[in-house]
Amino acid sequence: MDKARVLHAYRGLIRAILKYERPSKVINWGKLQKAMITKLEYSKKQNPKNSHEDSNRELESWKQLDPVNDRSLNLFISDSKLLRSILKNDIKWEEKVAQGQNADEILEHAFDIIKFLDNQREYEELVDRYNPGNKLTQDEKVKRTANVVGLDVPR
Repeated sequence: MDKARVLHAYRGLIRAILKYERPSKVINWGKLQKAMITKLEYSKKQNPKNSHEDSNRELESWKQLDPVNDRSLNLFISDSKLLRSILKNDIKWEEKVAQGQNADEILEHAFDIIKFLDNQREYEELVDRYNPGNKLTQDEKVKRTANVVGLDVPR
């Protein structure tokens, strides 16, 4: 088995997984950041007499968090040992070769996974781009529909 080709498949899998998973992780961290800021500000207002030095520091750290540029949100960068162990142990290369599967077929399967993840990510981007109403709430959909015919929805 060609080690350069295996390394190429490994790096490709990591890149594909990062590109596929990162947007949802950024959104989730943004929601968590907003919730934590709200919680800390609320607790400060509930207890105005207490010293809030610790909560002020924690609040500032949450406000400074930038999920878009935070590289610690990258999947498998800090835990690439897990992916390596999956590639080595869970795939069980020796058994597949013993069963008659060619190593090239196994690597082609890995490259197919990479292509699938890239295409799935691109598909989701296109659906979001061309169907912006998919992520709207029911109230927002009603307002948009009413606006199309020139009406305003009462509040």
